[in-house]
Amino acid sequence: MKNLILILLLSFSLTANAERKCMTTIIEKVGDYKVKVITKNKCSEKTIIKIQTYLKKDWEALQKKRKQRIKKRRNK
Repeated sequence: MKNLILILLLSFSLTANAERKCMTTIIEKVGDYKVKVITKNKCSEKTIIKIQTYLKKDWEALQKKRKQRIKKRRNK
């Protein structure tokens, strides 16, 4: 019984990790002041591609906010 539960938990964790890898993000510099972000989602039946462009300083501000949120989560 314990082995069955362990196998189920292990298979669930493997599928959860596999879902995270179906999202890919590619960051390209366009000129000196722009950044192009390409996000590909291969999880669904159709591949969804999302292309966004940001000014370089706006992109750096977004990255800084993300890092701060991650630090807050780790400190809690």
